[in-house]
Amino acid sequence: MKISKRVNYGLVFLLQLHYLWPEHRAVNELAASDNLPPKFLEGIAADFRKSGLVEVKRGAQGGYRLARPLKEISLLEVFRCLDPEWERQNNTSSRDAVSSKQEAISLFLKQTSDSVNKVFGELFLDALPALNTQDEGLMYYI
Repeated sequence: MKISKRVNYGLVFLLQLHYLWPEHRAVNELAASDNLPPKFLEGIAADFRKSGLVEVKRGAQGGYRLARPLKEISLLEVFRCLDPEWERQNNTSSRDAVSSKQEAISLFLKQTSDSVNKVFGELFLDALPALNTQDEGLMYYI
């Protein structure tokens, strides 16, 4: 399964915000810290804000932060937010007359898609910090 850069960068963004909780951070800072394209990340952040996954605070101390913990955000939510093709492929319906074989294949693919959605809906992002071998959230300066 191919995951878009948009979803990949979105997951990095959410993981960054997890480590910074409860602080707000500007997109440019977050983009620079992981060598992500700032404009691309701004679009991702805006989509997350519209979906309620992050909240924004304006001003000098402003920026983005998680609206809720990673343990409450599913992978399916991220896909639905950042990959419009994901929803489109799951909501296609044909008005044309189709053969019984085509109908059987459509039903099979719909059931498969429903199964994938169910699995992704049960995968929560709190597993990400444990997979990050370099926990950058814990830096100590002397």
